Amino acid sequence: MMGNVTEGYRRIKQTSLGFVNAMKIGETPGIYRKEAGEGESFYGSYHAAHILDLFGGLAELSESDRRIWARNFTNRQTQHGYFSPKAEEHARRLAVNDLEPYWHYTRGNIWALRVLGMKPDFRLDFLEPLLSVDALYRWVKKYNWANSWAGGNQVLACATALFALRDWFGESEVDRIMEYGMYPALEELLDEQTGFWGTQFGANLPNGLFGTIHITPIYFAQGWPLRAAERNVDSTLACQLADGSFWPGGSDCPDFDGAYMMANLAELTNYRREDLESAARRYLQHALMHEDPQGCGWLLHRKDSNPKDWVPRPHWIWKPGMAEATAELRDEDPDRTHIMLGSWFYPLSIALMAHMLGDTGYEGDYQLNAHSLHQCNVFNGNVTKIC
Repeated sequence: MMGNVTEGYRRIKQTSLGFVNAMKIGETPGIYRKEAGEGESFYGSYHAAHILDLFGGLAELSESDRRIWARNFTNRQTQHGYFSPKAEEHARRLAVNDLEPYWHYTRGNIWALRVLGMKPDFRLDFLEPLLSVDALYRWVKKYNWANSWAGGNQVLACATALFALRDWFGESEVDRIMEYGMYPALEELLDEQTGFWGTQFGANLPNGLFGTIHITPIYFAQGWPLRAAERNVDSTLACQLADGSFWPGGSDCPDFDGAYMMANLAELTNYRREDLESAARRYLQHALMHEDPQGCGWLLHRKDSNPKDWVPRPHWIWKPGMAEATAELRDEDPDRTHIMLGSWFYPLSIALMAHMLGDTGYEGDYQLNAHSLHQCNVFNGNVTKIC
């Protein structure tokens, strides 16, 4: 995503990398904590890779250092191909219905390996039951799409793994299976009245938005047409709050989700263009309210907010044996101020706003790797099928 490197870009880069450097543990490449006071964290090391990659830092590492960093993730892979934080599960095989707690974790490990340019040791054999059109179709449709957010997360993880199986291990049937299995299922779940997934089944607009941003990257990666884009514009704009955020008090994940949809909708349609651009400028000003005043990372909540303004954000946890995700509420603790995710999602969303608007003062040489699907957009989709 080449552009004129602005002073704003340099500041965003310095602020983001400042937190990455502060969370580094030891001298071994790729070992990071997620937030102050913790030990090594998968999410710290995974998000750090994306932040460095966004600003071109991974390209500066030697192949040896990238291989050492990648081993942090490949060590988490089981012989069956999925990824688990539990070493005792290395040889455990799981049926498809038992994979719910592992999809998101597997997705993150795969994305981290893809930005590092490495592949894992074991073939993704856990996907074999889904390698038919009918099986994949039924699997997508089985979720309770009244919680579009939780269902969309799982489907994005599955698509991530299928793309990796195609690109790393030469499974040439993946595109056909997805086109005739996943795509029709998703098309049937799209609500043409809102342009979101799941709202016709009971998801409210914010939940529908947070589900939709997990589905649309699959469409962009595969070049599938996105229907009801104008209704999607209406719904996305309706989710934005008066201060430009997409969650009360601001929250890295929902805020990025709103920015992602605005930037991509602007590529797809001229409908309500002035409204979209105004909303994008409000969002940019909101995102900057999360910039640490000391130049070390991005705050969980707006600088001008108080705990009474915050609404804890649900993290959807799939517990073993459960058919539905459980909402675990987080981010309301005033003593927690920064996590690594914010130093990825806020600069990433600013990069999208800079691309969309072109005159923000934050244009720069952001590197968006579409193999990591949160960074796959209309303008850099249809990824080349290489490792």
